[in-house]
Amino acid sequence: MFLSVIFRRMPSLACVALLVSFAGSVTEAAVFDSFDPDRHVRFATGAISVGSELPVNSGFLIDHNQISGVGINSVALITPQHYVTADHAATGVAQFRGSDGIVRQYASNGFTTIARGGNNTDIRIYTLADPIPTAHGVKPLSIATAPFAPDWRGRDLYVFGKRDVEGTSMQVAGKNDAGVVASNVELNTGQITNSIEFAYERGTSSDEVGLQGGDSGSTTLTWAGGQLVLAGLNSGIQTGVSPSDTSGVYRNYITYVGGYVNEINDYVGQTEYQGQALSISTISVTAVPEPGTMLACGVIAGVGVVRNYRRKSVKRKSIA
Repeated sequence: MFLSVIFRRMPSLACVALLVSFAGSVTEAAVFDSFDPDRHVRFATGAISVGSELPVNSGFLIDHNQISGVGINSVALITPQHYVTADHAATGVAQFRGSDGIVRQYASNGFTTIARGGNNTDIRIYTLADPIPTAHGVKPLSIATAPFAPDWRGRDLYVFGKRDVEGTSMQVAGKNDAGVVASNVELNTGQITNSIEFAYERGTSSDEVGLQGGDSGSTTLTWAGGQLVLAGLNSGIQTGVSPSDTSGVYRNYITYVGGYVNEINDYVGQTEYQGQALSISTISVTAVPEPGTMLACGVIAGVGVVRNYRRKSVKRKSIA
């Protein structure tokens, strides 16, 4: 499975998961308004080998020292022994580049899918067999939360995904800004999750990015407390749009991980890991939020597709 990212904006009320599979060759994933490999590609090579050094791209738009907890594959480290990914495109192994530049792979020995109200969300949390040693230099990401859903509006999002660069699948990242927090966004694969919406729209910024099939589970970050923290995991896109059509605007959805910190903490507390609790970063705003923006009436689910809107659930298409 592969995910993709696209950069742009758009309105709609349906979503599909980003686990689109294609017969034949893999198509380009992440789509940018103005793709620049010197700025948008994380690593200097696509030849990734466990146990070997992986050079970074010095011109990357994000400080590499802030993102060791962003997996080389589609995972995000949240404690030394736990990582999260999209439930509809999950993987039982995690790869991270340590502060020494070495790629290491870590195996899990258990997982749970976060659930609420009898419904599974698109957030899966894995427990590693052993905590990642501090000496490896992989720092867990703090999880972003907000006192009120409207506090997310307009916040910078740094969206990771995959993209074919000269015949090689590379990890890339671009920027967008958060829209509403949508309640109960439902993927075509069945998961129902509170999600942060953003739109892909050409001509907004050279860094403008959106999601396509193959981007599911990849990390999206935001700023809080002077550091980049976990905003969510790529999940789906609005139904009724084609990720390959880069001429229009469409909505994208990431799972709002910070909305489920209680459930995540409950799981972490039941495992053998007895270290520090989750690191939580509360975003602060000075503007007065507009009324009526707490919940979106329609959302495109994760990197998949949301098909329609119900009173208590919005559907979307996954983008695995």
